[in-house]
Amino acid sequence: MLGEIIIKSLGFFEAVLSAVMFGAMPLFTKILYSYGSDAVSSGFYRMLLSLPFIFICSKFIFKYDMSINKSEFKPLFIVSLGFSFTVITLFNSYNYINSGAATSIHFTYPIIIFIATSIISKEKPSTTEILCIIGASIGLILITDFNALSNFKGVFYAFLSAFTYSFYSIYLEKSDVIKKMPPFKALFYINAIGAVILFFYAHIAFIGIYRNFSINIWLIVFAYSFILTVGATFLYQRAVSEIGAKYTSILSTLEVVTSIIIGFFILNEKLTATQTVAVSLIFLSSLVLVKSRK
Repeated sequence: MLGEIIIKSLGFFEAVLSAVMFGAMPLFTKILYSYGSDAVSSGFYRMLLSLPFIFICSKFIFKYDMSINKSEFKPLFIVSLGFSFTVITLFNSYNYINSGAATSIHFTYPIIIFIATSIISKEKPSTTEILCIIGASIGLILITDFNALSNFKGVFYAFLSAFTYSFYSIYLEKSDVIKKMPPFKALFYINAIGAVILFFYAHIAFIGIYRNFSINIWLIVFAYSFILTVGATFLYQRAVSEIGAKYTSILSTLEVVTSIIIGFFILNEKLTATQTVAVSLIFLSSLVLVKSRK
């Protein structure tokens, strides 16, 4: 019983920490865009560059058997499809609408996951859970810049990313094969397969992979990959495994709070009264959820 409580508590902490790290993603991605990268190249490098580090840790430090069989490859490939197409669609939306608006739309995924998992598990959500998802949703609506939603392509890509990420999260939780796999090993293969998918997509779509970065920018690209893959993605996958996709996704709305704080302190963006109310609602909803599940 005590062990289960510790694991659940760790899962909530990992979900929150993952959200904080993911909050820096729009800023990082915009920086790469300013130096000539695009949606597919940014996603490709995000998945690829951390792979040697993950493999070395898995193989030589944790002593995992890194081989996989056909029965393991299939679920890894399916979850990688959801993961890689989330990167393609969300990062593409940044080309048409601003990252704040795209992120707000993308964060309809907790609602999608909440509804889908309730239907799949045939469990009636508690009143507290419903209030938390409503509170977080209102917060997201309040910080959405509806004037920035005039471009249909941008809105479409952002909504599509919400569905693909929901699929990725739910499949990650429900797959017994992936849940039994050591976390770092699963992280390695999901990102390795995802990188291959993005590489072929880039060449089939005649986009190619952008490579003309200076040495200093390559260092930023490596940091981008490490923070988002070894940090945020790993913690998100661990949280999904420990507390489920539903609770992890609701706590992930804290990512938006992080993005606003980064915008305020680093980019000197204004923090409006509406944003303050929105941040408070999202934070309160996450806090109540954690308290109710303690």
